[in-house]
Amino acid sequence: MQAGRLEKCKNEIIMPKTGKLISEYARELGAVLTVTNTLFFRVDAKEIMEIGKIKQFDSEEYTYTGFLSMDPSRFITVVEEFATPGVIVEIKKKKDQEEETKFAFRPRSMTTELSKTVLHSDILQKALPQINRIFTIPIPIIYKNELTFPKKGYDERFGSWLPYDAPEISYPDMLLKEAKEILKNTFKEFCFQTKQDYINAISALLTPFLRGLFTSFNTRTPVFFYLANRERAGKDYLAGVTGIVYEGHALEESPICNSERNGNNSDELRKKILSALIHGRKRMHFSNNKGFLDNAVFESITTSEKHSDRILGRSEILTFDNELDFSLSGNIGVGFTPDFANRCRFIRLFLDIENANLREFKNPLLHNWVRENRSKIISALYILVKNWRDKGSPKGSIPFASFSQWADICGGIMEVAGYISPCKPDEGIVSVAGDTETVEMKKLFEECYAKYKDMDIKKQEILRCVDDAELFPFLDLNQKSDQMKFSTLLTRYEGRILSNVRFIVTKPSDRTARKEYKFTKIKPDKKIFDFDEPIKLVTDNPIVVDVKE
Repeated sequence: MQAGRLEKCKNEIIMPKTGKLISEYARELGAVLTVTNTLFFRVDAKEIMEIGKIKQFDSEEYTYTGFLSMDPSRFITVVEEFATPGVIVEIKKKKDQEEETKFAFRPRSMTTELSKTVLHSDILQKALPQINRIFTIPIPIIYKNELTFPKKGYDERFGSWLPYDAPEISYPDMLLKEAKEILKNTFKEFCFQTKQDYINAISALLTPFLRGLFTSFNTRTPVFFYLANRERAGKDYLAGVTGIVYEGHALEESPICNSERNGNNSDELRKKILSALIHGRKRMHFSNNKGFLDNAVFESITTSEKHSDRILGRSEILTFDNELDFSLSGNIGVGFTPDFANRCRFIRLFLDIENANLREFKNPLLHNWVRENRSKIISALYILVKNWRDKGSPKGSIPFASFSQWADICGGIMEVAGYISPCKPDEGIVSVAGDTETVEMKKLFEECYAKYKDMDIKKQEILRCVDDAELFPFLDLNQKSDQMKFSTLLTRYEGRILSNVRFIVTKPSDRTARKEYKFTKIKPDKKIFDFDEPIKLVTDNPIVVDVKE
Protein backbone atom coordinates (compact mmCIF):
# COMPACT_ATOMS: atom_id res chain seq x y z
CA MET A 1 0.00 0.00 0.00
CA GLN A 2 1.45 3.36 -0.98
CA ALA A 3 2.15 5.99 1.70
CA GLY A 4 0.15 9.19 1.62
CA ARG A 5 -3.13 7.50 0.76
CA LEU A 6 -5.67 8.29 3.51
CA GLU A 7 -8.82 6.81 1.97
CA LYS A 8 -9.43 3.23 3.07
CA CYS A 9 -9.48 0.24 0.80
CA LYS A 10 -12.26 -2.30 1.34
CA ASN A 11 -12.35 -3.70 4.87
CA GLU A 12 -9.51 -1.57 6.21
CA ILE A 13 -10.56 -0.75 9.76
CA ILE A 14 -8.75 1.76 11.96
CA MET A 15 -8.24 0.44 15.46
CA PRO A 16 -9.27 2.37 18.57
CA LYS A 17 -7.03 5.18 19.76
CA THR A 18 -7.46 8.75 20.94
CA GLY A 19 -10.59 10.02 19.22
CA LYS A 20 -11.95 6.57 18.30
CA LEU A 21 -13.91 4.44 20.73
CA ILE A 22 -13.76 0.67 21.00
CA SER A 23 -17.55 0.64 20.47
CA GLU A 24 -17.09 2.28 17.05
CA TYR A 25 -14.42 -0.27 16.16
CA ALA A 26 -16.74 -3.11 17.24
CA ARG A 27 -19.53 -1.68 15.09
CA GLU A 28 -17.30 -1.53 12.01
CA LEU A 29 -16.06 -5.08 12.60
CA GLY A 30 -19.64 -6.26 12.95
CA ALA A 31 -20.61 -4.73 9.62
CA VAL A 32 -17.83 -6.69 7.90
CA LEU A 33 -18.24 -10.01 9.74
CA THR A 34 -22.04 -10.24 9.62
CA VAL A 35 -22.06 -11.00 5.88
CA THR A 36 -19.35 -13.67 6.04
CA ASN A 37 -21.45 -16.29 7.91
CA THR A 38 -18.29 -17.31 9.71
CA LEU A 39 -18.96 -16.05 13.22
CA PHE A 40 -22.31 -16.22 15.00
CA PHE A 41 -23.73 -15.13 18.32
CA ARG A 42 -25.27 -18.02 20.21
CA VAL A 43 -27.95 -16.58 22.45
CA ASP A 44 -28.25 -19.49 24.92
CA ALA A 45 -24.48 -19.78 25.46
CA LYS A 46 -24.11 -15.96 25.38
CA GLU A 47 -20.96 -16.35 23.32
CA ILE A 48 -19.62 -15.65 19.88
CA MET A 49 -19.10 -18.98 18.11
CA GLU A 50 -17.74 -20.40 14.91
CA ILE A 51 -18.61 -23.67 13.21
CA GLY A 52 -15.57 -25.92 13.59
CA LYS A 53 -14.32 -27.60 10.45
CA ILE A 54 -11.39 -29.83 9.56
CA LYS A 55 -10.11 -30.30 6.02
CA GLN A 56 -10.05 -33.96 5.11
CA PHE A 57 -6.77 -35.54 4.08
CA ASP A 58 -6.21 -35.62 0.30
CA SER A 59 -9.54 -33.89 -0.28
CA GLU A 60 -11.01 -30.43 -0.67
CA GLU A 61 -13.94 -31.38 1.57
CA TYR A 62 -14.37 -30.40 5.20
CA THR A 63 -15.70 -32.27 8.20
CA TYR A 64 -17.79 -30.01 10.43
CA THR A 65 -17.24 -30.52 14.15
CA GLY A 66 -19.92 -28.37 15.79
CA PHE A 67 -19.89 -25.11 17.73
CA LEU A 68 -16.55 -23.76 18.96
CA SER A 69 -16.23 -20.86 21.37
CA MET A 70 -14.24 -18.04 19.86
CA ASP A 71 -10.92 -17.65 21.65
CA PRO A 72 -9.46 -14.08 21.76
CA SER A 73 -6.20 -15.25 20.19
CA ARG A 74 -7.99 -17.00 17.34
CA PHE A 75 -10.35 -14.04 16.89
CA ILE A 76 -7.33 -11.92 15.86
CA THR A 77 -6.56 -14.11 12.84
CA VAL A 78 -10.22 -14.74 11.96
CA VAL A 79 -10.80 -11.00 11.70
CA GLU A 80 -7.76 -10.66 9.47
CA GLU A 81 -9.27 -13.12 6.97
CA PHE A 82 -11.97 -10.54 6.16
CA ALA A 83 -10.63 -7.19 7.33
CA THR A 84 -7.34 -5.43 7.78
CA PRO A 85 -7.03 -3.73 11.15
CA GLY A 86 -4.49 -0.99 11.36
CA VAL A 87 -3.53 2.49 12.47
CA ILE A 88 -3.02 5.84 10.75
CA VAL A 89 0.57 6.95 10.89
CA GLU A 90 1.95 10.42 10.21
CA ILE A 91 4.73 10.65 7.62
CA LYS A 92 6.77 13.80 7.32
CA LYS A 93 8.91 14.53 4.26
CA LYS A 94 10.93 17.50 3.19
CA LYS A 95 10.25 18.85 -0.26
CA ASP A 96 11.83 22.01 -1.65
CA GLN A 97 13.05 23.01 1.80
CA GLU A 98 9.48 22.66 3.13
CA GLU A 99 8.21 19.94 5.41
CA GLU A 100 5.26 18.02 4.01
CA THR A 101 3.00 15.93 6.25
CA LYS A 102 1.05 12.98 4.93
CA PHE A 103 -0.94 10.19 6.56
CA ALA A 104 -0.94 6.49 5.71
CA PHE A 105 -2.78 3.38 6.85
CA ARG A 106 -0.49 0.77 8.34
CA PRO A 107 -1.81 -2.77 9.02
CA ARG A 108 -1.47 -3.88 12.62
CA SER A 109 -2.86 -6.88 14.46
CA MET A 110 -5.12 -6.41 17.44
CA THR A 111 -3.68 -7.01 20.84
CA THR A 112 -5.10 -9.98 22.78
CA GLU A 113 -6.58 -7.55 25.30
CA LEU A 114 -8.40 -5.58 22.59
CA SER A 115 -9.59 -8.84 21.00
CA LYS A 116 -11.01 -10.02 24.33
CA THR A 117 -12.77 -6.70 24.91
CA VAL A 118 -14.36 -6.68 21.44
CA LEU A 119 -15.56 -10.28 21.78
CA HIS A 120 -17.54 -9.26 24.86
CA SER A 121 -18.98 -6.20 23.14
CA ASP A 122 -22.76 -6.17 23.03
CA ILE A 123 -22.50 -4.14 19.82
CA LEU A 124 -20.55 -6.86 17.98
CA GLN A 125 -22.72 -9.65 19.41
CA LYS A 126 -25.93 -8.01 18.19
CA ALA A 127 -24.45 -7.36 14.74
CA LEU A 128 -23.61 -11.02 14.12
CA PRO A 129 -26.19 -13.57 12.90
CA GLN A 130 -27.92 -15.30 15.80
CA ILE A 131 -27.69 -19.07 15.83
CA ASN A 132 -29.43 -21.69 17.96
CA ARG A 133 -28.74 -25.11 16.47
CA ILE A 134 -26.74 -27.23 14.07
CA PHE A 135 -28.55 -29.64 11.78
CA THR A 136 -26.52 -32.61 10.60
CA ILE A 137 -28.92 -33.57 7.80
CA PRO A 138 -31.79 -31.69 6.11
CA ILE A 139 -34.80 -32.50 8.28
CA PRO A 140 -38.36 -31.50 7.27
CA ILE A 141 -39.65 -28.44 9.14
CA ILE A 142 -43.17 -27.06 9.21
CA TYR A 143 -42.66 -23.34 8.53
CA LYS A 144 -45.64 -21.07 7.94
CA ASN A 145 -47.77 -24.21 7.63
CA GLU A 146 -45.65 -25.55 4.79
CA LEU A 147 -43.14 -28.40 4.77
CA THR A 148 -39.69 -27.02 4.09
CA PHE A 149 -36.03 -27.79 4.78
CA PRO A 150 -33.14 -25.75 6.22
CA LYS A 151 -30.77 -24.47 3.58
CA LYS A 152 -27.09 -25.34 3.68
CA GLY A 153 -24.92 -22.95 5.63
CA TYR A 154 -26.70 -20.41 7.81
CA ASP A 155 -30.49 -20.21 7.69
CA GLU A 156 -31.86 -17.19 9.52
CA ARG A 157 -35.41 -18.64 9.55
CA PHE A 158 -34.40 -21.30 12.02
CA GLY A 159 -31.22 -19.75 13.43
CA SER A 160 -29.51 -22.87 12.13
CA TRP A 161 -26.43 -24.18 10.40
CA LEU A 162 -26.43 -27.11 7.97
CA PRO A 163 -22.98 -28.25 6.80
CA TYR A 164 -22.30 -27.82 3.10
CA ASP A 165 -21.29 -31.49 2.90
CA ALA A 166 -24.52 -32.75 4.50
CA PRO A 167 -26.25 -35.57 2.60
CA GLU A 168 -29.22 -34.54 0.50
CA ILE A 169 -32.68 -35.98 -0.03
CA SER A 170 -31.80 -37.27 -3.47
CA TYR A 171 -34.85 -39.44 -4.09
CA PRO A 172 -37.89 -37.28 -3.20
CA ASP A 173 -40.19 -39.14 -5.61
CA MET A 174 -39.61 -42.75 -4.61
CA LEU A 175 -42.66 -44.86 -3.83
CA LEU A 176 -43.68 -45.65 -0.27
CA LYS A 177 -43.06 -49.32 -1.01
CA GLU A 178 -39.47 -48.54 -2.04
CA ALA A 179 -38.91 -46.48 1.10
CA LYS A 180 -40.08 -49.30 3.35
CA GLU A 181 -37.89 -51.76 1.46
CA ILE A 182 -34.82 -49.58 2.08
CA LEU A 183 -35.56 -49.55 5.82
CA LYS A 184 -36.16 -53.29 5.78
CA ASN A 185 -32.82 -53.91 4.09
CA THR A 186 -31.12 -51.72 6.67
CA PHE A 187 -32.41 -53.77 9.60
CA LYS A 188 -33.16 -57.23 8.22
CA GLU A 189 -30.04 -59.00 9.55
CA PHE A 190 -30.52 -58.00 13.19
CA CYS A 191 -31.97 -60.65 15.49
CA PHE A 192 -35.05 -58.82 16.76
CA GLN A 193 -36.96 -60.74 19.39
CA THR A 194 -40.41 -59.70 18.12
CA LYS A 195 -41.97 -57.69 15.33
CA GLN A 196 -42.60 -54.88 17.82
CA ASP A 197 -38.84 -54.61 18.41
CA TYR A 198 -38.31 -54.15 14.66
CA ILE A 199 -41.00 -51.46 14.63
CA ASN A 200 -39.35 -49.71 17.58
CA ALA A 201 -35.99 -49.80 15.76
CA ILE A 202 -37.56 -48.00 12.78
CA SER A 203 -39.11 -45.43 15.12
CA ALA A 204 -35.70 -44.88 16.74
CA LEU A 205 -34.23 -44.13 13.31
CA LEU A 206 -37.18 -41.90 12.38
CA THR A 207 -37.46 -39.90 15.61
CA PRO A 208 -34.54 -37.42 15.16
CA PHE A 209 -35.91 -36.69 11.66
CA LEU A 210 -39.16 -35.37 13.18
CA ARG A 211 -37.91 -32.47 15.33
CA GLY A 212 -39.09 -29.89 12.82
CA LEU A 213 -42.63 -31.32 12.87
CA PHE A 214 -43.14 -30.77 16.61
CA THR A 215 -44.40 -27.49 18.03
CA SER A 216 -40.82 -26.76 19.14
CA PHE A 217 -37.43 -28.28 18.40
CA ASN A 218 -36.96 -29.20 22.07
CA THR A 219 -40.12 -31.31 22.36
CA ARG A 220 -39.13 -34.42 24.27
CA THR A 221 -39.08 -37.92 22.79
CA PRO A 222 -38.65 -41.38 24.35
CA VAL A 223 -35.32 -42.92 25.28
CA PHE A 224 -34.58 -45.89 23.03
CA PHE A 225 -33.21 -48.79 25.04
CA TYR A 226 -31.37 -51.49 23.03
CA LEU A 227 -31.58 -54.63 25.16
CA ALA A 228 -30.00 -57.99 24.32
CA ASN A 229 -30.21 -61.42 25.94
CA ARG A 230 -26.41 -61.79 25.76
CA GLU A 231 -23.19 -60.20 24.59
CA ARG A 232 -22.36 -59.92 20.86
CA ALA A 233 -26.01 -59.75 19.80
CA GLY A 234 -25.42 -56.44 17.98
CA LYS A 235 -27.24 -53.91 20.18
CA ASP A 236 -24.65 -51.11 19.85
CA TYR A 237 -24.07 -51.93 16.19
CA LEU A 238 -27.81 -51.46 15.69
CA ALA A 239 -27.77 -48.15 17.56
CA GLY A 240 -24.79 -47.14 15.43
CA VAL A 241 -26.97 -47.20 12.30
CA THR A 242 -28.89 -44.20 13.63
CA GLY A 243 -25.61 -42.51 14.54
CA ILE A 244 -24.20 -42.91 11.03
CA VAL A 245 -27.39 -41.69 9.33
CA TYR A 246 -27.48 -38.49 11.36
CA GLU A 247 -23.82 -37.81 12.21
CA GLY A 248 -21.80 -39.75 9.67
CA HIS A 249 -20.29 -42.02 12.32
CA ALA A 250 -21.41 -44.24 15.20
CA LEU A 251 -20.59 -42.22 18.31
CA GLU A 252 -20.82 -44.03 21.65
CA GLU A 253 -20.59 -42.61 25.16
CA SER A 254 -19.36 -44.57 28.17
CA PRO A 255 -22.13 -46.26 30.20
CA ILE A 256 -24.28 -44.29 32.61
CA CYS A 257 -24.15 -47.14 35.13
CA ASN A 258 -21.85 -50.09 35.73
CA SER A 259 -21.83 -53.04 38.06
CA GLU A 260 -19.61 -51.32 40.61
CA ARG A 261 -20.97 -49.80 43.78
CA ASN A 262 -21.95 -46.15 43.22
CA GLY A 263 -21.73 -46.88 39.50
CA ASN A 264 -24.06 -43.99 38.55
CA ASN A 265 -21.75 -40.96 38.31
CA SER A 266 -24.13 -38.01 38.09
CA ASP A 267 -21.45 -35.31 38.10
CA GLU A 268 -19.58 -36.85 35.17
CA LEU A 269 -22.81 -37.31 33.22
CA ARG A 270 -23.86 -33.73 33.91
CA LYS A 271 -20.57 -32.46 32.43
CA LYS A 272 -21.00 -34.68 29.34
CA ILE A 273 -24.53 -33.45 28.70
CA LEU A 274 -23.54 -29.81 29.13
CA SER A 275 -20.60 -30.27 26.75
CA ALA A 276 -22.90 -31.92 24.17
CA LEU A 277 -25.35 -29.01 24.35
CA ILE A 278 -22.57 -26.42 24.05
CA HIS A 279 -21.16 -28.12 20.94
CA GLY A 280 -24.60 -28.44 19.34
CA ARG A 281 -24.80 -32.25 19.46
CA LYS A 282 -28.12 -33.82 18.47
CA ARG A 283 -27.97 -37.28 19.99
CA MET A 284 -26.16 -39.28 22.68
CA HIS A 285 -25.91 -43.08 22.92
CA PHE A 286 -24.63 -44.63 26.16
CA SER A 287 -23.37 -48.15 25.46
CA ASN A 288 -23.06 -51.33 27.49
CA ASN A 289 -24.78 -50.32 30.74
CA LYS A 290 -24.58 -52.73 33.67
CA GLY A 291 -25.84 -52.86 37.22
CA PHE A 292 -28.81 -50.74 38.21
CA LEU A 293 -29.67 -47.58 36.28
CA ASP A 294 -30.69 -44.98 38.83
CA ASN A 295 -29.29 -41.64 37.73
CA ALA A 296 -31.28 -38.53 38.61
CA VAL A 297 -29.44 -36.37 36.07
CA PHE A 298 -30.24 -38.71 33.19
CA GLU A 299 -33.87 -39.21 34.20
CA SER A 300 -34.30 -35.43 34.41
CA ILE A 301 -32.68 -34.57 31.06
CA THR A 302 -34.78 -37.12 29.18
CA THR A 303 -38.02 -35.25 29.95
CA SER A 304 -36.82 -31.63 30.40
CA GLU A 305 -37.22 -29.24 27.47
CA LYS A 306 -34.60 -26.91 28.98
CA HIS A 307 -31.30 -27.68 30.67
CA SER A 308 -29.55 -25.23 33.01
CA ASP A 309 -26.05 -25.53 34.37
CA ARG A 310 -22.96 -23.51 35.22
CA ILE A 311 -20.04 -23.67 32.81
CA LEU A 312 -16.69 -24.38 34.40
CA GLY A 313 -14.75 -21.14 34.80
CA ARG A 314 -17.81 -18.91 34.55
CA SER A 315 -20.01 -17.77 37.40
CA GLU A 316 -23.24 -17.48 35.41
CA ILE A 317 -25.80 -20.23 34.87
CA LEU A 318 -26.73 -20.82 31.24
CA THR A 319 -29.95 -22.35 29.95
CA PHE A 320 -30.06 -24.41 26.75
CA ASP A 321 -32.94 -25.82 24.73
CA ASN A 322 -32.73 -29.59 25.12
CA GLU A 323 -32.87 -30.89 21.53
CA LEU A 324 -30.95 -34.08 22.29
CA ASP A 325 -32.20 -37.56 21.42
CA PHE A 326 -31.05 -40.28 23.81
CA SER A 327 -30.47 -44.01 23.55
CA LEU A 328 -28.61 -46.59 25.62
CA SER A 329 -27.85 -50.29 25.59
CA GLY A 330 -27.41 -53.17 27.99
CA ASN A 331 -27.87 -56.89 28.37
CA ILE A 332 -30.62 -58.69 30.27
CA GLY A 333 -29.91 -58.13 33.95
CA VAL A 334 -29.37 -54.41 33.77
CA GLY A 335 -31.76 -52.83 36.25
CA PHE A 336 -33.92 -49.73 36.03
CA THR A 337 -36.75 -48.08 37.92
CA PRO A 338 -40.41 -48.38 36.88
CA ASP A 339 -40.48 -44.63 36.24
CA PHE A 340 -37.56 -44.86 33.83
CA ALA A 341 -39.08 -47.85 32.04
CA ASN A 342 -42.13 -45.70 31.30
CA ARG A 343 -39.89 -43.22 29.45
CA CYS A 344 -38.41 -45.83 27.13
CA ARG A 345 -39.15 -47.72 23.97
CA PHE A 346 -37.34 -51.06 24.18
CA ILE A 347 -35.64 -52.69 21.21
CA ARG A 348 -34.84 -56.27 22.17
CA LEU A 349 -32.39 -58.55 20.40
CA PHE A 350 -32.28 -62.31 21.00
CA LEU A 351 -29.34 -64.43 19.87
CA ASP A 352 -29.66 -68.16 20.49
CA ILE A 353 -26.51 -69.70 18.95
CA GLU A 354 -23.61 -70.72 21.18
CA ASN A 355 -20.82 -68.90 19.35
CA ALA A 356 -21.79 -65.43 18.19
CA ASN A 357 -18.72 -65.24 15.95
CA LEU A 358 -20.09 -68.03 13.74
CA ARG A 359 -22.92 -65.82 12.48
CA GLU A 360 -22.81 -65.12 8.74
CA PHE A 361 -24.14 -61.92 7.21
CA LYS A 362 -25.09 -61.11 3.63
CA ASN A 363 -23.89 -57.58 4.32
CA PRO A 364 -21.05 -57.90 6.86
CA LEU A 365 -20.04 -54.25 6.32
CA LEU A 366 -23.46 -52.78 7.07
CA HIS A 367 -22.08 -49.59 8.63
CA ASN A 368 -20.10 -48.87 5.48
CA TRP A 369 -23.22 -49.45 3.39
CA VAL A 370 -25.24 -47.09 5.61
CA ARG A 371 -22.53 -44.43 5.36
CA GLU A 372 -22.48 -44.68 1.57
CA ASN A 373 -26.29 -44.63 1.34
CA ARG A 374 -27.18 -41.89 3.82
CA SER A 375 -28.99 -39.90 1.12
CA LYS A 376 -31.08 -42.93 0.17
CA ILE A 377 -32.01 -43.67 3.81
CA ILE A 378 -33.00 -40.09 4.69
CA SER A 379 -34.96 -39.98 1.42
CA ALA A 380 -36.87 -43.04 2.65
CA LEU A 381 -37.59 -41.29 5.95
CA TYR A 382 -38.80 -38.23 4.03
CA ILE A 383 -41.18 -40.40 1.98
CA LEU A 384 -42.75 -41.65 5.23
CA VAL A 385 -43.28 -38.05 6.34
CA LYS A 386 -44.56 -36.95 2.92
CA ASN A 387 -47.01 -39.87 2.81
CA TRP A 388 -48.32 -38.82 6.24
CA ARG A 389 -48.74 -35.18 5.15
CA ASP A 390 -50.43 -36.17 1.89
CA LYS A 391 -52.96 -38.22 3.87
CA GLY A 392 -53.91 -35.38 6.19
CA SER A 393 -51.37 -35.85 9.01
CA PRO A 394 -53.47 -38.29 11.08
CA LYS A 395 -52.56 -38.78 14.73
CA GLY A 396 -51.32 -42.10 16.05
CA SER A 397 -54.02 -44.34 17.47
CA ILE A 398 -52.23 -45.21 20.74
CA PRO A 399 -51.41 -42.48 23.27
CA PHE A 400 -48.13 -42.16 25.14
CA ALA A 401 -48.77 -39.73 27.99
CA SER A 402 -45.12 -38.94 28.69
CA PHE A 403 -44.46 -38.03 25.04
CA SER A 404 -47.82 -37.09 23.57
CA GLN A 405 -46.58 -35.15 20.52
CA TRP A 406 -44.21 -37.95 19.60
CA ALA A 407 -47.07 -40.45 19.90
CA ASP A 408 -49.31 -38.33 17.67
CA ILE A 409 -46.70 -37.65 14.98
CA CYS A 410 -44.32 -40.62 14.97
CA GLY A 411 -47.20 -43.00 15.66
CA GLY A 412 -49.30 -41.38 12.93
CA ILE A 413 -46.50 -41.48 10.36
CA MET A 414 -45.76 -45.15 10.97
CA GLU A 415 -49.37 -46.32 11.14
CA VAL A 416 -50.40 -44.53 7.96
CA ALA A 417 -47.40 -46.16 6.26
CA GLY A 418 -48.71 -49.60 7.23
CA TYR A 419 -46.57 -50.27 10.29
CA ILE A 420 -47.98 -51.07 13.73
CA SER A 421 -47.72 -48.35 16.36
CA PRO A 422 -44.40 -47.81 18.16
CA CYS A 423 -46.47 -46.71 21.17
CA LYS A 424 -47.83 -50.17 21.87
CA PRO A 425 -47.05 -50.89 25.55
CA ASP A 426 -44.52 -53.62 26.17
CA GLU A 427 -46.25 -55.48 28.98
CA GLY A 428 -43.58 -58.17 29.07
CA ILE A 429 -40.52 -55.97 29.55
CA VAL A 430 -40.57 -56.22 33.34
CA SER A 431 -40.46 -60.01 33.14
CA VAL A 432 -37.25 -60.08 31.14
CA ALA A 433 -35.26 -57.16 32.48
CA GLY A 434 -34.63 -54.49 34.93
CA ASP A 435 -37.74 -53.50 36.78
CA THR A 436 -37.53 -56.09 39.55
CA GLU A 437 -39.60 -53.94 41.85
CA THR A 438 -42.66 -54.11 39.61
CA VAL A 439 -42.10 -57.82 38.95
CA GLU A 440 -42.15 -58.56 42.67
CA MET A 441 -45.16 -56.31 43.31
CA LYS A 442 -47.12 -58.07 40.56
CA LYS A 443 -46.41 -61.39 42.25
CA LEU A 444 -47.42 -59.95 45.63
CA PHE A 445 -50.74 -58.66 44.24
CA GLU A 446 -51.48 -62.09 42.80
CA GLU A 447 -50.46 -63.92 46.01
CA CYS A 448 -52.48 -61.64 48.31
CA TYR A 449 -55.54 -61.80 46.06
CA ALA A 450 -55.38 -65.60 46.03
CA LYS A 451 -55.18 -65.79 49.83
CA TYR A 452 -57.20 -62.75 50.95
CA LYS A 453 -59.59 -61.98 48.10
CA ASP A 454 -61.72 -58.92 48.99
CA MET A 455 -60.78 -59.20 52.69
CA ASP A 456 -59.59 -56.38 54.92
CA ILE A 457 -56.06 -57.25 55.98
CA LYS A 458 -53.12 -55.57 57.67
CA LYS A 459 -49.44 -55.29 56.85
CA GLN A 460 -48.60 -58.49 58.78
CA GLU A 461 -50.79 -60.57 56.43
CA ILE A 462 -49.03 -58.97 53.47
CA LEU A 463 -45.64 -59.82 54.99
CA ARG A 464 -46.80 -63.40 55.43
CA CYS A 465 -47.45 -63.57 51.68
CA VAL A 466 -43.99 -62.14 51.05
CA ASP A 467 -42.43 -64.91 53.15
CA ASP A 468 -44.55 -67.71 51.70
CA ALA A 469 -43.81 -66.74 48.11
CA GLU A 470 -40.19 -65.75 48.84
CA LEU A 471 -40.65 -62.31 47.28
CA PHE A 472 -38.39 -59.22 47.29
CA PRO A 473 -35.04 -61.03 47.50
CA PHE A 474 -33.28 -57.65 47.44
CA LEU A 475 -34.82 -56.75 50.83
CA ASP A 476 -33.91 -58.22 54.22
CA LEU A 477 -37.15 -57.74 56.14
CA ASN A 478 -35.42 -58.63 59.40
CA GLN A 479 -33.56 -55.34 59.11
CA LYS A 480 -35.34 -52.18 60.25
CA SER A 481 -34.03 -50.14 57.31
CA ASP A 482 -35.47 -52.62 54.79
CA GLN A 483 -38.74 -52.80 56.73
CA MET A 484 -39.05 -49.04 56.24
CA LYS A 485 -38.24 -49.42 52.54
CA PHE A 486 -41.00 -52.01 52.21
CA SER A 487 -43.51 -49.73 54.00
CA THR A 488 -42.60 -46.93 51.57
CA LEU A 489 -42.99 -49.36 48.69
CA LEU A 490 -46.49 -50.32 49.82
CA THR A 491 -47.46 -46.66 50.07
CA ARG A 492 -46.26 -46.00 46.51
CA TYR A 493 -48.45 -48.80 45.14
CA GLU A 494 -51.63 -47.87 47.00
CA GLY A 495 -54.50 -47.59 44.51
CA ARG A 496 -52.47 -49.25 41.75
CA ILE A 497 -53.66 -52.11 39.53
CA LEU A 498 -51.25 -54.95 38.68
CA SER A 499 -52.24 -58.26 37.09
CA ASN A 500 -55.79 -56.87 37.02
CA VAL A 501 -55.79 -56.71 40.85
CA ARG A 502 -56.40 -53.42 42.64
CA PHE A 503 -54.61 -52.62 45.92
CA ILE A 504 -56.62 -50.19 48.05
CA VAL A 505 -56.51 -48.77 51.56
CA THR A 506 -59.75 -49.47 53.46
CA LYS A 507 -58.67 -47.95 56.79
CA PRO A 508 -56.22 -45.05 56.51
CA SER A 509 -53.67 -44.32 59.22
CA ASP A 510 -50.47 -42.35 59.63
CA ARG A 511 -48.71 -45.57 60.56
CA THR A 512 -48.44 -48.39 58.02
CA ALA A 513 -48.89 -51.08 60.68
CA ARG A 514 -52.34 -49.73 61.59
CA LYS A 515 -53.63 -49.40 58.05
CA GLU A 516 -56.01 -51.92 56.58
CA TYR A 517 -55.84 -52.97 52.96
CA LYS A 518 -57.79 -54.94 50.40
CA PHE A 519 -56.77 -56.75 47.20
CA THR A 520 -59.76 -56.77 44.90
CA LYS A 521 -60.97 -56.77 41.32
CA ILE A 522 -64.08 -54.78 42.22
CA LYS A 523 -64.17 -51.38 40.54
CA PRO A 524 -64.53 -48.32 42.79
CA ASP A 525 -68.09 -47.01 43.28
CA LYS A 526 -67.23 -43.54 42.04
CA LYS A 527 -64.46 -41.63 40.34
CA ILE A 528 -62.19 -39.31 42.26
CA PHE A 529 -63.35 -36.39 40.13
CA ASP A 530 -65.34 -36.09 36.93
CA PHE A 531 -65.15 -32.83 34.98
CA ASP A 532 -68.33 -33.71 33.11
CA GLU A 533 -70.29 -33.88 36.35
CA PRO A 534 -71.76 -30.58 37.65
CA ILE A 535 -70.11 -29.15 40.76
CA LYS A 536 -72.73 -28.34 43.36
CA LEU A 537 -72.05 -25.15 45.25
CA VAL A 538 -74.13 -24.56 48.39
CA THR A 539 -74.71 -20.86 49.00
CA ASP A 540 -76.14 -19.07 52.06
CA ASN A 541 -79.54 -19.66 50.61
CA PRO A 542 -80.05 -23.38 50.08
CA ILE A 543 -79.84 -22.90 46.32
CA VAL A 544 -77.90 -25.42 44.27
CA VAL A 545 -75.82 -23.86 41.51
CA ASP A 546 -74.65 -26.11 38.65
CA VAL A 547 -71.26 -25.11 37.26
CA LYS A 548 -70.02 -26.55 33.99
CA GLU A 549 -66.37 -26.36 33.00
